[in-house]
Amino acid sequence: MNASEAARALNPAHADLANAAGVPARLANEKYVESLARIVYYWAYPAVDAFGRTSSWEVMKAAGPGATMGLFPGAPKNMMGYLDDHMSPAQRKVVTPNSDTIYGVSFVDLTHEAVVVQTPTDAPPGHYWTIQICDLFTTVIHQLGSASKTPGGKFLLVGPDWSGEKPAGFIDVLRSPTNIAGLFGRSFAANTSASKAQARAVLNQIGVVAQSLDKPGPLRFDCEASARNKVFPPGVTVEMVAADPDMLRARPVDPTRFWDQLGKALELNPQVSADDTPMAAQARTLLALRASDPAWRALLDRTALAADAELHDSARYEQVGVDAGNGWQSQQNGGAWGTDWFGRAQAAVVYIYVNDFHEAIYFIRGTDDKGALLQGRYRYTVTFAKDALPPVDRERGGFWSLTMYDRDYFMLAKSPNGRNNIGTVNLDANELKFANDGSLTFHLSRDPPPDKDAQANWLPAPDGQFALLVRAYVPTQALLDGSYKLPDVARSR
Repeated sequence: MNASEAARALNPAHADLANAAGVPARLANEKYVESLARIVYYWAYPAVDAFGRTSSWEVMKAAGPGATMGLFPGAPKNMMGYLDDHMSPAQRKVVTPNSDTIYGVSFVDLTHEAVVVQTPTDAPPGHYWTIQICDLFTTVIHQLGSASKTPGGKFLLVGPDWSGEKPAGFIDVLRSPTNIAGLFGRSFAANTSASKAQARAVLNQIGVVAQSLDKPGPLRFDCEASARNKVFPPGVTVEMVAADPDMLRARPVDPTRFWDQLGKALELNPQVSADDTPMAAQARTLLALRASDPAWRALLDRTALAADAELHDSARYEQVGVDAGNGWQSQQNGGAWGTDWFGRAQAAVVYIYVNDFHEAIYFIRGTDDKGALLQGRYRYTVTFAKDALPPVDRERGGFWSLTMYDRDYFMLAKSPNGRNNIGTVNLDANELKFANDGSLTFHLSRDPPPDKDAQANWLPAPDGQFALLVRAYVPTQALLDGSYKLPDVARSR
C-alpha cells in the first residue's frame, strides 16, 4: 500500500451516515491521526532541523569554506568550513557549543556523488581529534578519531544507493543510510597559544571534498583562512550582528512550516535507516493525507504547533535524561538513538549533534543540591576530592569540562574573566588552584567570590537562571558503567 492509499484508509468509508451516525468513526479517525502526528513530529524534528541547516550551502556557495556571519563554520555542499579558535561566546544561533575544541563542519549530499573524508596522519600522541558523522536524523553512524585510534588517510563516505569497490589508496568505505549527512571535526585546544597552534595543525589535516575533486596524496586545508572568510547572508551585515547578536536567535524548526519541510527532506532522502524506516512510511501517509483535504491539513498543522510547544517544555536541562548521581542527569544512549525518538528530539533541542556516548558522555543539570533552579544571584560550589576528577583517557586525547550556559543554552557573551567553561583547558594551562588537601573547588556565581584563590576557580554565571553541562570525552569504564559520580552543586549563599 502506497502513501496515498494509506491516507485514504484514514477516512471513514461512510462518515456521512444519517442522524450523525458516522460522527463517532470520524472523530475516532481524527484522534488517531492527531496521535500519530504528534509521534511523527517528535520522530522527524531532528531531521527537519538538520535539513534546514543545509541552507548554508547557498549562503556559502560562492564564497567557499568560511565562517558564516563570522561566528560559526560553514561551507558549500560537500566541503568543510572551519573556525581557528573556540567558537565565539557571543553567537546566538548554535546552542550549547563547547569551548574545548576548534570546530570544522560539513553538510554533504550523497545523492549523486560520494565524498572523501580525510583523517590526520600527523596528530601528536594524546591529542584529541574526531570526525563525527551523523545521518539526517542526527544519529551518529561513524565516529573517527583519536579515541578509536583511527588511522590517518582517506575514507570514502557513500550514500544508500552507492555500489562499487573501495578505491585504491582509501582506508575504507563508510556508508550513510541517508543522502544528507553531517560531519563535525573537532580538535582539542587548551587555553595556551601552543595548544591552539597544535589544534589548528591537526584540524588542517581534517576535511571533506567531493570524490571528483580528490587529488592523489594528502589534502591540505586551512582553518585560519576559513575563519577569516566571514560570509553574511543577503541583508545581514557584520555591524548588524555586532550591534544585536540576538537577531540570530531563532528556533531551527518552524512548526508552521514543519510538514512542508519534512516533505522536502524525505523527498531528498527516500531511504533512511532501518530504525527510521517504519516511521518514514507513517510520515509519508500523513503528508499525503494533509494534501488531500483542507480539514486534514488544518488538523495536522494545529497538531504540529502543539507538539512543538510540548517538546520545548520537556526539553529543559532540569528535565532531560535520567539520574546520574548527585543531582546530575544523562541521556545514556546519547548519539546512538536507535528507536528512542523522544530522546533524540529532546537532544536536538538542547544539544544537537551529541557524539556517540562511547566517545563523549554529557552530564547536564539545571538544579542545585536542594532541587531548586540554578540562579546567578546565588553562590554555588562544585568540589572534586583529591584524585577524583572525571576519569578520561588522556592517552587517547580524553578531556573534560564544566560549561556554563544561560537559560537558553548560550554562553555569556561577555564573561567578566573571559571564561565560559572550566576543566582540562584550564588545567593544561595551569590556571586553577588546588586546595592543600588536593581537592579542587569551582565557584559558580554572577559575582566574583571574595577570596583570591577562589577567584582563580571562578566560573561566572549570568544574572538569571542558568544550566550546566559536563563533557567527558574519551570516557573510561568508570564513567561508562556509572560507577563514577560527579560531585553535587551546592548552594553556599
